[in-house]
Amino acid sequence: MSGEKELWGRVTDMLGSGEKELGSHWTYNLWNDPKRLAFVLSRYKFAAKVASSGRRVLELGCSEGIGAPILAERASAYTGIDIDEPAIEAARRNWTGDRFEFLAGDFLDKPVGAFDSVVSLDVVEHIQPESAQLFFDAIAANLDGDGLAVVGTPNATSEEYASEASRRGHVNLYEAPRLKESMGRIFHNVFMFGINDEIVHTGFAPMTHYLVAVGCYRR
Repeated sequence: MSGEKELWGRVTDMLGSGEKELGSHWTYNLWNDPKRLAFVLSRYKFAAKVASSGRRVLELGCSEGIGAPILAERASAYTGIDIDEPAIEAARRNWTGDRFEFLAGDFLDKPVGAFDSVVSLDVVEHIQPESAQLFFDAIAANLDGDGLAVVGTPNATSEEYASEASRRGHVNLYEAPRLKESMGRIFHNVFMFGINDEIVHTGFAPMTHYLVAVGCYRR
């Protein structure tokens, strides 16, 4: 337990206040697989470079808001929505101020608003296949004018290397052609990227661990 208390102390120092702490999900990850945090934040860094500067950003499936400060840093406004209410409560505790808004609810149910950019990382693979089109419909419904979207998800070709827990939660994995086709129903232009650990590339898609699709020029 002493080691766990030491970790909590470092987390508290990082957040800058004894009144703030990471939510249960990212506390678990930081304690059990800390390198994963680096991988996930690198995905947010890429999304922010593409979609955030001077734009109103909506994140679908923001969880505890671990990527919110990266997406919001140069955005004109940031809104995150997630169906997990305890996760949203953790996000609200940690990321405050006029730039941040966090909503608890099902974004497949109705539009949140009109945004310049929609970002969704590590979400679509958790949505049942029969509801997947609702996910892409939600992207379109929340974009204003000629908005753009960034969608990231683990590659189906990497499933054989995934943990049992990941396999249970990933009920709707995509390969690159399917993700590009799904985004292509919304956008005229879809650009595909891969991420292995923290490295973003345009290499051979079947050997990519993580897929990212950037869609622009709406249909």
